[in-house]
Amino acid sequence: MTSALLLLPTQEELVERLQHTASYSGQLLLLCGQKGSGKSTLSAALASELDDYNSALVLCPQHAASAEIRRKILVQLISSPIFDDEIPLMDTIMRIQSTLTKPLHIIIDDAHLLPKTLWAECILLSKIQCGGSNVSVTMAMDSSYLSKLMAELSNDMRQLLLPITIEPLPIAERDGLYQSLLMRSGSTSFIARDIIHRQLENQAGTPFEVVELLKLAITEPKQNSPAWGMKIKLASLLMLVAVLVIMGYFVKNEPRFNRVELTLPQKQLTALQQQQRDSAESFIVFYGKTLISSIKPATKNNQTHSPFAIQSIKLPGIEKVSHSRGTELVIGSTALNNNESIADAESSAAEPKAASSDMPSIVKDVRKPVLTKINDNNDLLNKGYTLQLASVIDKKSLESIITKIGNKESVYIAKHKQRYVLLFGQYFSPQEAQQQAKRLQAEHGISAPWVRKWTDLSEYRIELESR
Repeated sequence: MTSALLLLPTQEELVERLQHTASYSGQLLLLCGQKGSGKSTLSAALASELDDYNSALVLCPQHAASAEIRRKILVQLISSPIFDDEIPLMDTIMRIQSTLTKPLHIIIDDAHLLPKTLWAECILLSKIQCGGSNVSVTMAMDSSYLSKLMAELSNDMRQLLLPITIEPLPIAERDGLYQSLLMRSGSTSFIARDIIHRQLENQAGTPFEVVELLKLAITEPKQNSPAWGMKIKLASLLMLVAVLVIMGYFVKNEPRFNRVELTLPQKQLTALQQQQRDSAESFIVFYGKTLISSIKPATKNNQTHSPFAIQSIKLPGIEKVSHSRGTELVIGSTALNNNESIADAESSAAEPKAASSDMPSIVKDVRKPVLTKINDNNDLLNKGYTLQLASVIDKKSLESIITKIGNKESVYIAKHKQRYVLLFGQYFSPQEAQQQAKRLQAEHGISAPWVRKWTDLSEYRIELESR
């Protein structure tokens, strides 16, 4: 690019996209971003690229009159000072249309402060031709203003607008911008580099946040004076003494209560103890039967060789007893001989009343997710790129997106700190990943998939339970 401004790689790509779209779309462009996202920088960079255009770059101040904005635009487009800033822009442009040999491109920064009259004039102005093509209009505005603007327009008017959102800076560009600004400042950071990196990861991804973090890092922390230190210590001591005095007062005046022992009659106590013993014995019998029912019994032919033979079973809570009749497994009060089948033992065991059908299952198959660092998986790192579809705190929020996509083989769930990140696919080039992102938007309505390098996700951990 020929721009004299220093731009980050993603900012350069966005300026090229704005320039290309303004030349061929025939729509009014809305450059949307939050405070500090670089709207003014991008607007100035776009204006410096318009060598083949008569261009005008205007910053809209708060509470500006329509005539003032018209005058700022026209003095940059028209060499002749003879014009009336009280009449609409399209009337003036159409009057001098034949004298203009180049296309026009008007860029307005902070357009959310623009009067409603000029919004209507700029929308209509984008449909006028000048120098062989439509007049291009690009307006930079806060993202929060977009929904309000769209609500006030008709469907036909909305079709004339093309919103373009400024995406957050990748963590690699945030790091690079911070280090570049630190070197240019010639200062020394008072905050460790690993702490700076964690702070950059937690940011929303705007250049303004990086600059504010740099200011904080190069500002020398103030030391408390000795006088203030003594005052703080004295205040802490006085508070401690006050707390001790209050506690002593309440302890001294604490009301006394006579201890009352509640006892049950001997017959009721004996019945309660017997009921507890019966419940415990019923639970042990149910637990043992549940564990044995999950093991296939051995037949007579393979009794000595099968790993499932009764005499080789080792289960918790089951006692193995040997005597003259053979080997028995004692489960609670039920004994199982090695010459009997498991089904016979189950039918002969007394079924306690406490073990009803609504007793919860004891044996459950619980599989915990296995996490592995992406940095330890060379297969992922060698693929190059992937698509980030979502980043949430509640993992259940990802189920609807995974169900919508359907292709679970290409879905990866990664965990980074307290958030779950949904990744999709492995690609050797950003172009291949971008093509897949467009297909996901067209086929499944996925909103703006983010192309990311696997190497940038080295601190993420992939869940392997679904693989």
